[in-house]
Parts: sequence; C-alpha cells; structure tokens
Amino acid sequence: MRVIRQLSLWLAGAMFASALPLAGGPYDGAAGTPGSLAVAHTDPAIAGWATGVAELVRGPAQAGAPEHGLASFGAGEFALGPVRRETSDDVYDVVSLGDGGRVTLTFARPIADGEGWDFAVFENAFAGGFLELAFVEVSSDGVNFFRFDAYSETPVGVQIGGFGGLDPTNVRNLAGKHAGGFGTPFDLAELAGRSPLLDLGAITHVRVVDVVGAVDPALASFDALGRVVNDPWPTPFATGGFDLDGVAVRHFAPEAATGYEAWQAVHFSVAERANAALAGEDADADADGLPNLLEYALAGDPRDASDAVGIAPRLRQADGRLGLAYRPAAGVTGLLWAVEWSTDLVGWDGTLAVLNAPQNDLAGEVVVWARSTLAAAPRQFLRLRVTRLSP
Repeated sequence: MRVIRQLSLWLAGAMFASALPLAGGPYDGAAGTPGSLAVAHTDPAIAGWATGVAELVRGPAQAGAPEHGLASFGAGEFALGPVRRETSDDVYDVVSLGDGGRVTLTFARPIADGEGWDFAVFENAFAGGFLELAFVEVSSDGVNFFRFDAYSETPVGVQIGGFGGLDPTNVRNLAGKHAGGFGTPFDLAELAGRSPLLDLGAITHVRVVDVVGAVDPALASFDALGRVVNDPWPTPFATGGFDLDGVAVRHFAPEAATGYEAWQAVHFSVAERANAALAGEDADADADGLPNLLEYALAGDPRDASDAVGIAPRLRQADGRLGLAYRPAAGVTGLLWAVEWSTDLVGWDGTLAVLNAPQNDLAGEVVVWARSTLAAAPRQFLRLRVTRLSP
C-alpha cells in the first residue's frame, strides 16, 4: 500500500501541473464557474450516500496492454458513505476501476425521481482539467440496467494524454466532469419512459462504468450518438481509470407505510386520507360506533358497518365478576392497549388495583377481569382504550 500511495502522490503532482483548458463547449462548466451544475460534497440537499457494493469488476490498467494487469487501487467499500476532504489522505479513499471497469452500489433506501437532480457521482480529480470519465446506469431490480444518455464533444483528432486536460463544457451526463469534492448530478426524469422494467420511484442500484478514453475505435468508448469519448489515456497504473469517491442521494423514495398508515392506505384513497374527518384515527367512516383506530386494532373494515358486532369488545361474567374480552387483529403494530374500569362512567382506572392482568383464553381472545365482584360493586363499567404509540 505504501508503494501505491507514493505512486498516487506522484500522479497528483502531475495532475496539478496540467493546465485547465479554456471552456468552449455547450454544456455547464467546472465547479465555481457561472452556470455550473456541480454538486459540492457538503451540499445541504444531500440526504444520504451509497451503503453497499453489489459488484466490482476491475478493468485493465491499460486497455490493449494486458502486461500492465488490472487496476487494483482501493476497495469497493471505499466508495461508500460521504465524500470527505478533511485531510490530504481523503482523496485516496476511492476505488479505481481501470479501463472499462465497473462498480455497482446499493442504497439503504431506494432513490426516487424528484425535482431537479436526484443523485450525484463523485470522482477524485486533483484539478479541474484532469478529468477521468464514466458512464452511469441505474436499476430498480438489480438485473436490468439503463444508461443515462452521455455526450462528448471533445475533439478526437488528437489523443488526450495520460496527464492531459479535458474541457468539462464538452461533456454531459458523464461522471467525473468535475474536480474532487464536486459531483456530477443525474436527473432520473431523463430516463422517463425508457422501459417498463425501470421504476423511477424505486432505484436500488447505481452502476458506474469507466470510459476507456482511447480514441482508437478498437478500444474506445462511445457516447449516446456513437461518438468516441476522448479522455486522459493511457493511465497504466494501479490507480488507472475512473476513481469512484462516492454517490450522494438527494431524493430517497418515501419509506413504506407501516401500521395504521398501511391499513389506512388499503381502505382510503389518497384524497380521502387527507380528510381527517373521514380517514383520521378518531373518525368513524361507517358510523358503526367504532372509530377508525379501533377498526384497525380489531381487524375491522371502516367502510362496512355490519362487522361491528363481530369485532367489538364484549362483556363476560364468571365467578361473580365482570370481564372485557377483545381480539386484536393479527400483525397490528404501534398500539398501546388498555382496559379501564369505572363505577360511574366519570372516573376511569386501568391499574392493577382494580383489574387483573390480561389473560389469553382458549378462544384466542384477551380477557381482563375486574377485581371487585358484582356483589361488592353492583354498578360496574369496562372499556377498551387503544392509543397509537407514534403518529
């Protein structure tokens, strides 16, 4: 690793020495220039970062020259989590792909199409002119991948050398067009209608594929219009090819509804769920005397009043005592259950001082018995209270 680190430091010096070409292309330019779309690694819009590596396939350090072996610097895990620039060593927290290599990252929550850019890919270019490029693909199932249309208007009459400069205004939708610490943004809306196999509301995988920068058509990579993509080449080192620093996410898919919200979504439309008087937990949509939260708790249908008799708590008597029996719905979550006792319908007590602990009977019901006998307290009332633990 020390040898590789020294090599990388030597490369850094060469990169800093390269001149930044004059901007002359049709696309946005380097970070800090007017109209640049570069995303800073500290951008407050970033909501999260890649969390897993599904695949890493290294490419050769130099396409067409197998004697140089494969790129080998870094590990896939180096591309996870936030891009950092606190120390000089942070620029080496990358995975090098080599010519045509690829890495596929996953996310704890799917990415979703939102307003503007949805995710950004970061490379570790040491200067604004030395740029190594990569194609970007996404998938919502981890099997079928779809590539963003990438464009390169960099002239191909002369090969950009291994330490040569690249004008970022000549490229679009190619990761790596910005210096380290600044990401290239991607908008999922550009893939709308591409395929029924792609769900833009649930992108689970982002794949980064190194561009082989050779202008030789036998080795080259091509943009969406079939043009050769010219970028610094060859770079026959362990650090060859695109160096992925991280993938930031701006728009995550909403977390899947659980508990009451999931039940609510089954029984009420989106518009109805916005109406608390109809779909709220205290509302009684079918006017059967059971509020919606109790319908959820007891496996009721809030649009069918006929089920109230079957699911409502019921009184029982045994050994001169009064009890309340109820049957919780299977799989309900996020609820606090309580039976309360009263002699006047004004003051209610749910403590063990007046009630025995809940019991499960052979019929699958939960039964709570009053401690006082009916002889000692002829006037008794029992009720079931269900409360959501979290909204």
